Amino acid sequence: MALKDYSIGDLSALVNVSSNTLRFWEKQAYIPTPERMMLGQRGFRRYSEGDLALIKMFKNYVDEGLTLKAAAAKLTKIMGEK
Repeated sequence: MALKDYSIGDLSALVNVSSNTLRFWEKQAYIPTPERMMLGQRGFRRYSEGDLALIKMFKNYVDEGLTLKAAAAKLTKIMGEK
């Protein structure tokens, strides 16, 4: 069974944040950079199920009141333990 992957639009709907927010978090290195699928000269972000789980965790930390930097540090620690 193939693993599902998600576009930025799919992911933003599942996590309940805008695509612009996801791009900002990625640019600031708060969340992992997704794979890119090239179509001609354009690259499209493709998020894995693992990416989805990590980003949901990150958003939960922020929703609980952590700063973006603190949430990213906590996520990085968890990723390092796996």
